[in-house]
Amino acid sequence: MARLILICLGILGIAGPNAAVAQDNLSARFKDWHTFCDKGRICDAYSYSDLASAQNPNVSHVFALRRHPNGGGWSMFITFDGVEPKLSLGLFASVIRMGHHDQEPIPSFWKESLVLRGGGPAHRLTGTYDLYLTGPSAETLMERLRLGDSLGFEFGGCRDEFLFAEFSLAGVTAALAWIDEVQGLPPGSTKVMHTPPGTEEGPFPNCDE
Repeated sequence: MARLILICLGILGIAGPNAAVAQDNLSARFKDWHTFCDKGRICDAYSYSDLASAQNPNVSHVFALRRHPNGGGWSMFITFDGVEPKLSLGLFASVIRMGHHDQEPIPSFWKESLVLRGGGPAHRLTGTYDLYLTGPSAETLMERLRLGDSLGFEFGGCRDEFLFAEFSLAGVTAALAWIDEVQGLPPGSTKVMHTPPGTEEGPFPNCDE
């Protein structure tokens, strides 16, 4: 009888804790934000900048937040398409809340809080760079994302350009809440990883330095 019960439970897919391992990838969209979780429940929330033009309709930077399900914190990074940021100039970030002008500025990201990785296996595109944002400025930014309407960055480029990247925050609160639920972690975490994954390979040279 006991053996028969185990066989029936196995057919129903509830025979034990290993049944939860064989889950599918999950994805969703919340206004301007997309989410994706793989089978291991490593999850991303990301949005695109509005840089498309008639001359180059495929150009768009990506702002992304990635988290493993172990509660270690978010990885925060921007994928720049066709632009190499000049780390020595740092990066200025701002969260804009429409109709509110009393927000304290976010402290600038200096070179020590930026980790640049060049186009790796995930991109395979010349001129694509992942810029990881770490440190206290990243956590301040994380604390304000859910309260803002838009996220802007000002930075220098390796060709001495002065550049901007702006992202809508419409849907970010729902996107992060969805990831909290999928990963079974407490809602509203603002912890940011101070050592981005993969940095043991060493940062790529910046501006051919």
